[in-house]
Amino acid sequence: MSEFSESYHLKTADRDEVIRLLNQTGKKGYVFEETNGWVTFVIDGEPFQADEAIVSYNPGLLVHYIYAEDHGWELKIFKKAELVFDYQCDWTDEIEVKRNLYDIRVIKELVMDQETSLEDLESVFINEHEDAIFGDIPPAHQFASLIGLVHVDWISFDSMEWRPDIEEDIVVVK
Repeated sequence: MSEFSESYHLKTADRDEVIRLLNQTGKKGYVFEETNGWVTFVIDGEPFQADEAIVSYNPGLLVHYIYAEDHGWELKIFKKAELVFDYQCDWTDEIEVKRNLYDIRVIKELVMDQETSLEDLESVFINEHEDAIFGDIPPAHQFASLIGLVHVDWISFDSMEWRPDIEEDIVVVK
């Protein structure tokens, strides 16, 4: 079984901010504890598309992260309702990269280790070779690590729904 992950990550130390966002938009979801200045959440909605209501009510900096192990990965970053970064890499048939809205400085602002060079950051997004994509650490996971996202592997609304038990540190919003 290959990994399908889709999650949102709000740059905040306040998990209640995400709970309020879900309540404002009427979305059912799961909200993780804050880690490294990010609160991860997943919602019930159209899979593999940024939710319009979540984006329109977004109170700050929001990352929409998708990783489909056999197909590709996608990253959208919003400042409030404005899309400021939009990247897709698909390898379903052939490797195809779309940099719809691409400014590496947006990513640089998010990186935990400010000593990371722009060249190192660029390598996550510009490498279109199979060795990089299918290496030990896929570019999607490299990106997540660079900015401090920890809840990205095997995370989606559906995967949370299938879990027999939800961890104590995860809040369910209905």
